[in-house]
Amino acid sequence: MVLSDQSKLNSAKAVAQVWLAACLVGIAYYAGTKLGFALTPTGRPISTYWPPNAILLAALLLAPRRIWWILLLAVLPAHLFAQLSIGVPLTTVLGWFVGNSAEALLAAICILAVNNRNPLFASIRGFLIFLAFGVFLAPLVTSFVDAGVVVATDWGRDYWVLWTTRLFSNMLASLTLVPTIVLLCTSGLPRLRKITMPRWVEGSLVALTIVTVSVLVFGSETVSPSNSAAWVYAPLPVLLWAAVRCGTGGLSASLVVISLVSIWNAMHGRGPFVSATLESNVMSLQVFLFTTDLPLMFLSAVLLERRTTENKLRETSGKLIDAQEKERHRIARELHDDVGQQLAMVEMELAQLREESDPLGLGRRLSKLSRQVAEISRATRDISHGLHPSHLEYLGLPVALDRLCRDLANETVLKIHFHRENLPDSISPSLSLCLYRVAQEALHNTVKHGRAENASVILRAQAGTLLLHIADDGVGFDSGHEQGLGLASMRERLNAVGGSIRIVSVPDRGTTVEASVPLSGPPLTGISAVA
Repeated sequence: MVLSDQSKLNSAKAVAQVWLAACLVGIAYYAGTKLGFALTPTGRPISTYWPPNAILLAALLLAPRRIWWILLLAVLPAHLFAQLSIGVPLTTVLGWFVGNSAEALLAAICILAVNNRNPLFASIRGFLIFLAFGVFLAPLVTSFVDAGVVVATDWGRDYWVLWTTRLFSNMLASLTLVPTIVLLCTSGLPRLRKITMPRWVEGSLVALTIVTVSVLVFGSETVSPSNSAAWVYAPLPVLLWAAVRCGTGGLSASLVVISLVSIWNAMHGRGPFVSATLESNVMSLQVFLFTTDLPLMFLSAVLLERRTTENKLRETSGKLIDAQEKERHRIARELHDDVGQQLAMVEMELAQLREESDPLGLGRRLSKLSRQVAEISRATRDISHGLHPSHLEYLGLPVALDRLCRDLANETVLKIHFHRENLPDSISPSLSLCLYRVAQEALHNTVKHGRAENASVILRAQAGTLLLHIADDGVGFDSGHEQGLGLASMRERLNAVGGSIRIVSVPDRGTTVEASVPLSGPPLTGISAVA
């Protein structure tokens, strides 16, 4: 009974959420329609920038197909009320609703059929699919219907001018609005919570600069045809800044701002596009905006795909390192628990035989054999500890590094000084293991290749970052030459946990290794401590 009531409650919540989403889509569609009419030149039936279709397309891409009919039902009264209230004939209103709905449905069906599983704006392929169906095909096909409706209902004349105006109006709106809405609804809010203060400041500067430049360039009455070529490209550096630093969502939002500001001012005789008739000015502005926006959106998609590929490679590298550590742990455990225990038992048996042996030289031979077994047992134990430092797991990174330095100093002529400062109470196992392996590799390189007499290891925390500094007075090497697998392994380990490494070496002047990893936030997938 309780489960039944809970099921009914969940079902009621789901229904309420669906209708709430439908209402929001209807309100957004109505607002987009009013904005489109505000951007319609006086005495002209077709807007220069038509947002409702783009809003509906974004809603269909975000919603399950089973509720598409609810969304269409929700936008119908918004469509009728917004257009009938300004005197558009009913036949024209109904014809436009068919064209608007058909455009959004055709684009959504084609996009989802070809790109059903992958994020739409996270790759070049996804963006090309959106461009082909959402920006080109659907507006191209439905513009014939809309222009025909306008002419057939005597709401306008000159079919091909209407067709061209409507085509560029809807293409421009889809290109700029759909990515903005989809990205904001799918990943915008979670990403906003993770944005740091410097990124907030940078984003605010981008937004302020975009608005300021748009108003100065397209809202100025002093811009003339003679200097318009220099002015129209003034927003380009800011748009490149938005594409590189703010991603597709930030770029598309910036393009929306520039499109609205430029079209509004062109309709009122301001800005670079005021040299001919209103229709020619608006058409020139639409073509300019579209040809400018398109390569910038491509650039943003390329950058996003590259970042996604880098993250996947980093994740794969982390998983390989994790698998390597697990295998080391397994081998170390077998050496310690199996081989080591058996060698210890052999050593005990030999000691007992030595005590019971006859005095014909057998005792000396057994003593020698016992010492050899003890050496093998000690070497096995050292190999086991080298493969998996158990003291790192139980005592922590500072103690493990101190012991590593003391063991190497006892085994070699190298004098190693270890110093720690400002360390937190606890360091995550993944970061501890990463820095321990980096120190281990760097010190072994110093012993094997550096021919150094002195080395220093400093571990400290500073400004939310854990720093490891290793320096020696050895022979060094030419850092411009190809580096070995050990140094490459250190870089891979640090990249996998979001860290970095800097290696400075000059022949005959020693080597310095500086590694840093962020203390805050979990490491990337693929790196874990091996217990």
